[in-house]
Amino acid sequence: MEIPPGLIDSAAILRTGASTDNLHRAFKTGELVRIRRGFYVPTEDWLRALPSERFAWTTTAVSRSVKGAVLCGQTAAAASGLPTLGTPPCVELATTLRGRSGVRKSPLLVLGGNGTAQEVRRTRSYPLRYRLITGFEAVPFGEFLCTGPIQTIVDVLGSAELNQALVLADGAARKFLADGVLEHGASLLSVPGMADGIAGLPSAAARRRAERAAALASPQPESVGESYSRAVIELLGFEQPVLQQVFSDGRGFIGRSDFWWPSQGVVGEFDGKGKYVQAALRDGVTADEAVYREKLREDRIRALGHGFLRWRWADLTDPDKLRRKLLAAGLRPGGGAPSAMNQDLVRTSEP
Repeated sequence: MEIPPGLIDSAAILRTGASTDNLHRAFKTGELVRIRRGFYVPTEDWLRALPSERFAWTTTAVSRSVKGAVLCGQTAAAASGLPTLGTPPCVELATTLRGRSGVRKSPLLVLGGNGTAQEVRRTRSYPLRYRLITGFEAVPFGEFLCTGPIQTIVDVLGSAELNQALVLADGAARKFLADGVLEHGASLLSVPGMADGIAGLPSAAARRRAERAAALASPQPESVGESYSRAVIELLGFEQPVLQQVFSDGRGFIGRSDFWWPSQGVVGEFDGKGKYVQAALRDGVTADEAVYREKLREDRIRALGHGFLRWRWADLTDPDKLRRKLLAAGLRPGGGAPSAMNQDLVRTSEP
């Protein structure tokens, strides 16, 4: 987890021998938001920040102020660089003390009654949640202490909804493949410690959730949106598509598709906004040129005789919209060839 600039740590200031008088005056006039006692962010920075940046500031403040803090769950996943679906709803800490478990209200505070202060109070804050976890290992990631990778993954897979769990599971599969821990085409369940960790979950329901997400996991999705799409497709009851299918025609290579249903001859693409507006994802071309190239790619794939559909983030947050699009493209729930969700070999489709 990257810590955005702007977090003011009053204890760090005092360690330099400097005074914090100006800091306290700025807080009293509403120029600073206090995340926790001793930790501040300029009010305007807080309002401009992305939710992920506010979450990172809050997590850092908790980690520095709570003695022996060990992050767990989705907080540990985010801190250790694994993908999450949005920002977690709270900062989670592991505890072995039964009486300490539970949620503590966010202490976020801004003084004053003007419009800016009211706007700060309307922004999302992140309470602290202690979770009872026994026998955990604390592993450092940067300045954070987190539960170990396997325990973090198993924890989320057993407790989260499928869309959140599969985003993390796909990200974990990518990481394990890159690290040489997961073999090409192998299930996430084959990672040492994963199956045992899932078997050790406290309830049958948690074990079923974790096993389902782990069995679906693949290193091939290239974005959170693609993993989220796979979860919604699964929950809607449609066949899991082949991932990253290569298409070619008489002119040569066309490109790879996000999703491919070979038995129905349908190509699917998740159209995330970043594909067109983020320069790093546009391969150095303008946004207009990226849209034009995407249209040419789609036309060439359609010319092979395949159906083609696109969906956006809004179609995932309202799954009935995606369902209607899948049906309109000729796909049917429960139909088609056996799932190829863990297939690692990429075939080439030619006319």
